[in-house]
Amino acid sequence: MNQAWHHIHTFNSDSSLFGGVRSVSINQCREVIACGNDDNTIKLWDLSNGQSLIRSFRHTQGVRSLVFTPKGDKIISGGDDGMIRVWDVNTSQELLTLKNHSSSVTTIAILPIYDFIVSGSDDNSIKIFSLNDGRETQTLRGHSSYVQSVAVSSDGTLIASGSCDCTVKLWKTGTYEELFSLSAHLKDLRIVVFSPDNQMLASSGDDGDIILWDVRTGLSKCTIQGYSCSVRSLGFSSNGQFLVSGGDDGYVKVWNLTQGKLSYAFHAHSTGVSSVAFGFNNQVIVSSSWDKTVKIWAVETVIPQPQKVGLFGGLFGKKQSESQLVSSLPNFILRQIQEVGKNLNQSPSSLQIINAEADTYSFQWETSKVPARDPQLSLEDWNRWLKKWKREEEERKKEQRSRERLRLREERLAIERRREERLRKEQQLREEKLKQQQQPTSTSWVNSSSSQQKEKIDVWSISSSGSSSGKTYVKGYTRKDGTHVEGHYRNK
Repeated sequence: MNQAWHHIHTFNSDSSLFGGVRSVSINQCREVIACGNDDNTIKLWDLSNGQSLIRSFRHTQGVRSLVFTPKGDKIISGGDDGMIRVWDVNTSQELLTLKNHSSSVTTIAILPIYDFIVSGSDDNSIKIFSLNDGRETQTLRGHSSYVQSVAVSSDGTLIASGSCDCTVKLWKTGTYEELFSLSAHLKDLRIVVFSPDNQMLASSGDDGDIILWDVRTGLSKCTIQGYSCSVRSLGFSSNGQFLVSGGDDGYVKVWNLTQGKLSYAFHAHSTGVSSVAFGFNNQVIVSSSWDKTVKIWAVETVIPQPQKVGLFGGLFGKKQSESQLVSSLPNFILRQIQEVGKNLNQSPSSLQIINAEADTYSFQWETSKVPARDPQLSLEDWNRWLKKWKREEEERKKEQRSRERLRLREERLAIERRREERLRKEQQLREEKLKQQQQPTSTSWVNSSSSQQKEKIDVWSISSSGSSSGKTYVKGYTRKDGTHVEGHYRNK
C-alpha cells in the first residue's frame, strides 16, 4: 500500500458557527457514514448515492463520539450533555437514554460478546451498560483526569482507556481488574486503538508521539514520532500492516508497520483532523475535521490511470476497464473514482497530491526482553521486582523519546531555515532579473537622447562655423528646368 491517496469527495456536515465534526463511524454493511457534530446533530450519508439520509438524531449539546452496533441497525452516541443515546437507524427512534455520567461523554465503544456499551467521560470514569435495557453493570475508576478514549479488543477480553492524566490503562473484561497502567506519554492522551490481532495497542495524544504497546507484557515496542502537534485519531488497516493517523496540523499520514517507515502523507483538512479510519478493504480512508467537513480518499490502485496517447499507444496501450475497479466499493465512491480517472486522462497534472518526502520523522522498533523469573524470589516478591523493572525500562525509553523529539525539532528548524534561505535567494534572483529586463529600455532612451542632442550640436556648429567665416549656408533646391542643386556655402 505504498501508493498515493486521491481526494474523492467532501461532505459538509456541521452547520454551527464554531466547532466542527467530532466523530465519524463507518457502517460498511449498509454503506453509510455517520457524523457526530458540534451543532448537536448526527448526520448520515448514503454511500450508494452520496445523499444525506433524512434522519433526526439530536443531542442538546455537541456530539463527541458515536459508533454503529455490529449489525448496523443502531447508533450509540455520547455528547457534551452527559447523555448516552441509542438510536434506531431506520426509524430515528431514541431507544435508550442513559444519564449516568456527571459530565461530557467523550468516547463510546461496543463490547459485542456481552452486548455492552463502554463509555468514557470527563468525570474521570469508565462505565459499562447493557445495550438491551440500559442497566449500568460496572464503573471503572483509576484515572485522575478526563477519560478521552476507550477501545475494546475484537475478542472482547480487554478494554483500553486513555486519559488526560497521561496514562493508558488496560482492563480485563469479566472481572474488570486493571492489568496495566502505562505512562509513557508526556501530555494528555487523546486516542487508543487495538490492532486487528489484539496483540498491540496504539496510543497517542498531545505530545504527538504514537506508541505501540505489547498487551501481553505492558511494555512499549515501537515509537513513531512524526508530528509536532496533537494526534487525535488513529486507525489500523484490517490486515494490521498499516496505521493511519490524523493530527492537529490537518495532515493524514499512513505508516507502514512492516517496513517501519512513513508510507504517505497528505494535507487533508484546513484545521485539525478529529477522526480518521480505513474502510472497504483498506481502499478508502475517511477523515473528519473541525473545518466542518468529512472527506473520502481512495488509494491510487483503484483509480483508472491516464490512457496512453499516440498511434501505438492508442492501438496497443493497455487500458483499465470499469470491470477492473473494485466491486466491493459503494456505487457513489465508484462513480467519484471514475470522475477522478477522467480528470487524470484530460490533465494528468490537474490533481495535486502532496507527498511529504522531506518530512522528518522517527520510527523505532524496540522490544524489551522480560527477564526470566528468579527462582529464589517468591511470586509476590517477583511481581514487585518485575513491576519496578518495567517502570525503570519505560523511564529509560521516555528519556530516549525526549532526546529524539529534541533532535527532530532541531532538524525541522534547520529545514525551515534552509527553506527560508532558498526563498530569499529566489526572491533576490527575481529582482535581479527584473532589473536586467528594465536596463535595455533605459539605455535606448539615453542613446536616443544623446543622438538628438548630438544632431542639435552639429547643426549649431555648422551654422556657427559658417557665420564666423563670412559665408552663409544655402540648402539644396531644385531649379525650374528640373536640375537639383546640392546644399552649399556662398559669400554673404
